Amino acid sequence: MNIHRGIVAASLLAFAWMSPALAASDLLTRGEVYKLTNRAQLLQNNRPARPARLADVLAPQDAIRTAARSRAELLFNEGSLARIGSNAIFRFIPGMRGFQLRNGTALIMSPPTTVATRIETLEGQAIAELPPSAVDVPSTSEQFPPRSLAMAIVVDGTNNKAQFFNLTNNPIRILDAKGNSVLLNAGQTVAVQNGVIGQVQTFDLRRFYQTSSLALGLAPGQEATIAAESARVQQTLNLVRAATIAALNLQARQLEGLCTLNARGGASTLSTNCVTTDSDDPLRTFEERRDLTNPRPDQGRPTDIPVDTQPPQTQPPGTTQPGTTQPGTQPTTGQGTVIR
Repeated sequence: MNIHRGIVAASLLAFAWMSPALAASDLLTRGEVYKLTNRAQLLQNNRPARPARLADVLAPQDAIRTAARSRAELLFNEGSLARIGSNAIFRFIPGMRGFQLRNGTALIMSPPTTVATRIETLEGQAIAELPPSAVDVPSTSEQFPPRSLAMAIVVDGTNNKAQFFNLTNNPIRILDAKGNSVLLNAGQTVAVQNGVIGQVQTFDLRRFYQTSSLALGLAPGQEATIAAESARVQQTLNLVRAATIAALNLQARQLEGLCTLNARGGASTLSTNCVTTDSDDPLRTFEERRDLTNPRPDQGRPTDIPVDTQPPQTQPPGTTQPGTTQPGTQPTTGQGTVIR
């Protein structure tokens, strides 16, 4: 067993130990493709890959692989939604509320629950967990209410890097290959590269919703977008957006006096942990940058992912902030177009 498989096996055992008993309605048993943009493949377990189609059903360990400038949207039996961006490989784990993203970008949304939710990336080197509510505490308890999940993830398999963005007020634990962990609160992001967790930073939720089409339906004023979805998708979006809007409002209050956002004009007085909203914003065109990649025949996953080399400005001109990343700055000519 190699070290990566060992980490994954150990993390799965730990997850099983920490989770309360799952009700049948909480188990992930199937996912259905309910929306497709351009091209995607269905990678069924022990079967040849074929083009994905609407209403295709994924069983545990089946995967969906998207092409350049493409997207697939999945609805799971217990209500979770997954929006999968370009050049991604995505699957779910049987018997638990768990997801795996090997490459590309995804936004995962789960309705309120008292069980744990887990997202694995980079062969288990980077893991996001929404811990379960306390065991034996009724879900109606005000102290331990059911909690929803809304998290954006960017995985750069070529550079062994994953970045996580928390969109709700429910703290999410991020773990690296060495067992180190941090908690992400609303509007916070962190990267794990080569199995090592980085510095937690704040990103601008308001700007995120203005620039990310993957997140349509989670922000205020997007009721028309929700109304165009099926009844089951509407139900999940309405449940999750209660938490995302609360997080957006909370950050707006917290940022007052903490930093002067460039989008408002005037000189920047950004705190060192505050990500700017100018042209270097790491969330501009966040979801669709990886459009010139080709799968490796031996690995079956996209490679040669373009990655920005200029860090975002997080201090006044002339200085840079260590540890910042740019998973989604505006593409330059030749990097493809943004799916809106």
